[in-house]
Amino acid sequence: MKYLIGLCLSWAGAAMAHEPFEITTNVRLFAERISLQVVVTDTTAALLCVPAAKRMDAEVLRANEAEVKRCVSGLYAARSGDKQLMPVSVDVTLNPENDLVGNVDYPAAGREALHFSAVHLARLKDPTYGATFTATGAGVFYVQKLLRADDAEVSFLPAGDGAGKESSFSEFLALGIEHILTGYDHLLFLAALLIVCRQLRTALIIITAFTLAHSITLALAALDIVQLSGRLVEPVIAATIVFVGLENLWRARRSEQELRGRWVLTFVFGLMHGFGFAGALRESGLPPGGMELIAPLLAFNLGVETGQLAVAAVFLPLLFWLRRFAWFNQRVLMPASILVALAGLWWLLERTVL
Repeated sequence: MKYLIGLCLSWAGAAMAHEPFEITTNVRLFAERISLQVVVTDTTAALLCVPAAKRMDAEVLRANEAEVKRCVSGLYAARSGDKQLMPVSVDVTLNPENDLVGNVDYPAAGREALHFSAVHLARLKDPTYGATFTATGAGVFYVQKLLRADDAEVSFLPAGDGAGKESSFSEFLALGIEHILTGYDHLLFLAALLIVCRQLRTALIIITAFTLAHSITLALAALDIVQLSGRLVEPVIAATIVFVGLENLWRARRSEQELRGRWVLTFVFGLMHGFGFAGALRESGLPPGGMELIAPLLAFNLGVETGQLAVAAVFLPLLFWLRRFAWFNQRVLMPASILVALAGLWWLLERTVL
């Protein structure tokens, strides 16, 4: 049992060594310029630009603004073909979450391939750091990639050379699938809800409630109707996992009818998970709004649902087969729920105090 607890906590730590989207980069191509925006969490921004400070805040930024601007302008090396692109303007601010937001403008690109290298990742001296990089244009999705210190370069051709795609539906569909399949906290939450189910109908009711809930808040957040800070959303998501894991300890022996009533809890908690999905979607380089936003939103949500159903299609048959055995119900369900709660607690502490 001690080994399993240690293994679970190690997995949780590896899955979330840093907050999701700790370094996020969006490049947008305009006719007159290339605009690069990089968002860096406060502690990482201090590590990169003001090592003497523990975290970036308004006071640190005011005292070191010129140094921070130089730092931000050098986070990426940019080229158009073989020509080095030099920043023509740099601006740095803090967002409401105290993350550093750097805006760097480069001269307009021609038809040659654009190359960006995240040179700052090597300076962090930690291979677990990554930077999401997304490049878009007016109605064009070029590329999205997670950059690491050992794979820090990305290249793409501007529109007109056959690289841009008029429809980004498939890219956002793939992004949604990828996000749910690598969203260990979302998957663990759903698995914890389903593991005590004894009938397919109950499981489908819970999955439907979760789907409806996170679809609602995903749409509201993506359309800028409702916004919640990631510093609130991520800890609350972790707390939902702790709650469900602990609730399983007394839910497991309840009737199937009582378990079906769990859809209310699932729906309420699913609303918060939808805000988490929206954070991933916003960081992917969404169009500014209007009708252009509808297709990416639908595609991303469809991708999330596709990935979720694929996981359920594997998990549920295996679960119902195992539940036929007394040893599984007596010796696995409760320890598994405890491990779920411990993993959620680890994420909660990591996202609040660690």
